[in-house]
Amino acid sequence: MRNRWLLKLAAVVLSGSAGAAAAAAQSAPALPLTVGGTPARVEWGQVAASANDDWINDIIALRNGNILGVGFLDRGDAAFGGDWKALALELSPTGTVVSDHRYGAGGGTDAFWSAAEAGDGRRTFAGFTTRIGAGGINGYVVVTRPDGAILKENAFGAGGYDRFTDLAATADGGHVFLGHSQPDGADKRRIYVVKADGNGLPVWERIHDAPETWGALYIEPAKDGGFIIAGGMERNGDSDMFVMKVDDDGRELWRRQVGTPDWDEINHGLVVRPDGTIVIVGYTHAQGSETNDLVAATLAADGTTLRLERFGGRGDDRAILAKADATGVVWIVGQTASTGAGGSDLLLTSLDADGAFTGVATTVGGVQDDNGTAVLPLGREAILVAGYSRNLGHGGQDAFIARLTRPSGKAHPALTRTVVVEPKRAR
Repeated sequence: MRNRWLLKLAAVVLSGSAGAAAAAAQSAPALPLTVGGTPARVEWGQVAASANDDWINDIIALRNGNILGVGFLDRGDAAFGGDWKALALELSPTGTVVSDHRYGAGGGTDAFWSAAEAGDGRRTFAGFTTRIGAGGINGYVVVTRPDGAILKENAFGAGGYDRFTDLAATADGGHVFLGHSQPDGADKRRIYVVKADGNGLPVWERIHDAPETWGALYIEPAKDGGFIIAGGMERNGDSDMFVMKVDDDGRELWRRQVGTPDWDEINHGLVVRPDGTIVIVGYTHAQGSETNDLVAATLAADGTTLRLERFGGRGDDRAILAKADATGVVWIVGQTASTGAGGSDLLLTSLDADGAFTGVATTVGGVQDDNGTAVLPLGREAILVAGYSRNLGHGGQDAFIARLTRPSGKAHPALTRTVVVEPKRAR
């Protein structure tokens, strides 16, 4: 029997002005989103909304016990038109809005995709902008004080389509920023890695090119030094995931394709476990099909594939981001059209410590589409999820963050686990 809980969110409608002061949460009536699949329940929620489309792209925990959601507001119909605002929304552990800040005064496209906090409380954001830089779309780095005041904003790129989607801290207090670079007029992407110091000033820049498209999305520190990068590549109409290792100076050490014949695999998540094992997730479909399943691959520290599994149902199911908890469980957020309340629902599922899908799946949604974009495990009791929904009433896609009790229970009957590659057993 499907468990249903009414999702009660406090709505925060954000104005278009940049660098706004702290906003108080405004009460809102219960909204028609339900939780299904497991007996999880919603403890609180917040909405960040404009009249256009709004996304949360990542959630991080802050040292003061609060959480920080990053993304963008006010995306219009044009792909990079209008006046997007990069969003940094800080919430207390109980979901109260501590501050909201929007960056990008003067028009253009400004968006955050990830963030990190330094030991002194400074916050560093990665994303893209059309407002500053060499022209076109540029990688965007912003360093702020804890109160949101900008210490430095910088743009990286050469005037085509350059963007950052992730960052990782370095031992010297700086950050390595990762994304892709696509020169103006070119039809393929290249892996783009930049190091900046703690003040957001460039240290080095590397572009890893190849005859085919290679687009990087995620970066994490490797156990033995350097960094692990994950993304997607395309060759002769076949899409595969890839994993790559670079040293502390961004120089490539090795690169591995991860995929199966006659299937397209699209990367959307990276976890590096404490033992050096690598987990990548995303979605996959048989070539010629438009219906996806989730895909997860576990690799050894040298990039050798140990396990590859698919998980999905009759509809379109996709993984969008993954993060591990302290017990070794990898939590995956995305979307499903195989089950839920209607349209696409936010999907929360997991991999066990061995990289196998647990089969437990939680949905959050309403009659229109709801998409999961970010996840953050909070100990053994709760999970934060974020995404965007067309059910929240402010127009377009409205961004939200919600805290769920930790899901548990049996495998979901509408979603099936398929093992493609499994570890060899010792004889």
